[in-house]
Amino acid sequence: MAAARTEILDLPTRASASDRRFAIRLAAAGVRFVRRQPLGTFGLLIVLMMVLAAIFADQIAPYAPEKQSLRHRLEGPSGEHWLGTDATGRDTFSRLIFGARISMTVGFGAVLISSVGAATLGLVSGYLGGWADKIIQRLVEAWQAMPGLIILLTILGIVRRMENVNVVFAMVLAIGLLSIAGTSRVIRSQVLIVRHQQYVEAARSMGAGHVRIILHYILPNVFPLILVTMTVALGGVILAEASLSFLGFGPAGEPSWGQMLSIDGREYMRRQAGLAIWPGVCIALAVFGFNIFGDALRDTLDPRLRSR
Repeated sequence: MAAARTEILDLPTRASASDRRFAIRLAAAGVRFVRRQPLGTFGLLIVLMMVLAAIFADQIAPYAPEKQSLRHRLEGPSGEHWLGTDATGRDTFSRLIFGARISMTVGFGAVLISSVGAATLGLVSGYLGGWADKIIQRLVEAWQAMPGLIILLTILGIVRRMENVNVVFAMVLAIGLLSIAGTSRVIRSQVLIVRHQQYVEAARSMGAGHVRIILHYILPNVFPLILVTMTVALGGVILAEASLSFLGFGPAGEPSWGQMLSIDGREYMRRQAGLAIWPGVCIALAVFGFNIFGDALRDTLDPRLRSR
């Protein structure tokens, strides 16, 4: 009894020691990533700045995004308005900060939906094979054949006419669902390789069920690929959101980078060039940051590229 009591008392000590070892390994991996992937680290810093701006927009922005001051309309950069003002005197810097919140919300939400759906389809299709794989892949091909931009414009055009419907949520759902098909084929190709490995055959011979094999043996080995595809896809989704907002299908009355380019940027670019330059710079930085960080993450997590 005394030995058992001593062992129970030692459990928190063992847990804290394992947590410290995990933290040390994680810190060492972060240092290696910074040393070996300086460009990817720069992209990660851009991504973190965008995410922090989206989360703490209320604290960072000096003005409310809808606050108007016709006395200061179309002014250039100054100490009061760092990046100038638009046609109704709204602060451009504040609207850019709040625009990051919409872009990050749409980006992360759509990529999350896309990744979960694509991982489910890719794992099931690649693992089962046979007729199940053929049927799923024919459905995926039909899914990919649909004109995505036309479907997005149609859905958002209908949603904008409906009352009590969040346009941002509809945009997240539509972009996420339309992005599932292409990503699922990439995951399926990796599953086809992993399912023939010896450890999967050993688990099957020991009586492990299909769900256990998928969750405990295949998914952990495919997860790095899923993580990389999520990171790279974020830039494309942000660009898609900006394009839809530029075409006038974004959330009405809310600051969005694409909407700022479309309305004030096109009409008043000659009088106040910053109205077109700064939203374009934000979109370019977001796409660039996610892309180079995703490439660096792929080089780090892919064992073939790492050994090379």
